[in-house]
Amino acid sequence: MSMQVDRKVITGGHIITMDAEYGELPQGALLIENGRIAALAENAKAFSHLDAEVIDARGAIVLPGMIDSHRHTWMSLFRGISGDMSLPEFLANTFYGLGALVTAEDLSAATLVGALEAIDSGVTTILDCCDCVNSPDHAVAAIESLQQSGIRGVYSYGFQVYDFQPAGFSSHQERVNFAAELRERYFSDDQGLLRMGTLLSDFGTVPFTQTAAEIRMAQQLDILIASHTGALPNSRLLKGLQELDDHQLLQPGHLHIHCSGLTDPEWRLLAKTGAKVSIAPETEMQMGMGFPPIRACLDHGIAPAISTDIVCVGSGDLFSQMRLGLQTQRCLDNHQHHIRGEVVSELSLSVGDALRWATHGSAAALGMETSIGSLTPGKQADVIMLKHQRAMVPSSFPRASSVLQSHAADVDTVIINGQTRKRHGELVGQDMAAIRQRAAQTLARIQQAALGRAEITGAEAVAWLREAERRASVNLAEAYRR
Repeated sequence: MSMQVDRKVITGGHIITMDAEYGELPQGALLIENGRIAALAENAKAFSHLDAEVIDARGAIVLPGMIDSHRHTWMSLFRGISGDMSLPEFLANTFYGLGALVTAEDLSAATLVGALEAIDSGVTTILDCCDCVNSPDHAVAAIESLQQSGIRGVYSYGFQVYDFQPAGFSSHQERVNFAAELRERYFSDDQGLLRMGTLLSDFGTVPFTQTAAEIRMAQQLDILIASHTGALPNSRLLKGLQELDDHQLLQPGHLHIHCSGLTDPEWRLLAKTGAKVSIAPETEMQMGMGFPPIRACLDHGIAPAISTDIVCVGSGDLFSQMRLGLQTQRCLDNHQHHIRGEVVSELSLSVGDALRWATHGSAAALGMETSIGSLTPGKQADVIMLKHQRAMVPSSFPRASSVLQSHAADVDTVIINGQTRKRHGELVGQDMAAIRQRAAQTLARIQQAALGRAEITGAEAVAWLREAERRASVNLAEAYRR
């Protein structure tokens, strides 16, 4: 008895495969079978004999699904709240301030909203940085919401500690032990859309022995390790790379987020240990983290990955991040010519480079480059279609229009693992009215709980940061105690 094959054929669009062998197909066709890319062709005739659902992509640009290598879905309800905040103000008021109020039910609603917003903007895979694990129930709520959304991703179990009452864990060791329970319960075979990772305690915020325990736990469970690393120039906070390396705790594949405050010796350490780096241009440029370290990555042989980080600050779509990151780095590179008295005759980075950050680069950052990141036969069928409905003429350079002229509203179709999650500009398979109502009610509850909390700004934020730095110096010094 023959098995039924689920087939889709995308035809007539300009296909950008992000695969050097297949290149671009101006009126190409793409065959999907049982959740994988089966074949590519110059046109639809190659697949006309097949019994398949035909998706008309005429006038559209067809791309691999975007990959967001660092996204905090738990903060997705706080849209724009930190738009005028520095990093210390954000940490004191939003991250720790509101994080202490988030219940498991709140987290469930926020994670679902964050994942669906990602899909809506053409993101098919995320690293969900779930710092806010205030209790075991919080972790379960986040995972089950990610499953409900249909997104592909890595659930990154976080170790940050908030002033949540009543406390959901009695000790750091209990948090470490619970990671193994999650691994067994939800991620035992690594075959589903979701994998497990961990987000380390911010370096210096906990004793060095606890950071070491988190890393060894992740190594034992064979899960992705991610950390916010060197995000603040001129600060001891979020540092500690040398201490980690001295204890053989920096391993290949460790994903370091931001890195905009690292020194050249620290960059050499990342390169030596096989690190990956995720850059979030919008938050880095706003919050005083320095310039997005794209050039530092390239100079040290590290392929950049890119991310949205948080909608507390900026856009939740990777097109905006690619555009901002590319044009900022171009400007910085051009300026080097200007200060030498030269005229810029060619650009140092291309729009294709920016697309790689959101596809190949981010796939590699998550350890998934063999299964996603390009429209290559045999890979998972994560595909998006852009239709620039407001454009009055077709694009003369679709790669450039994808990076420089696209927004979430241009995403017409999203397919994840062969399943259509957005069609004709609308999410499918979700009760969006109910989800929006739940999200609004959840936000209102948190806002009510936050009434009366004093906002920390200016000198108070600096004092808060300095105290955190003092603790970091003590905690990192523990690495060398005998």
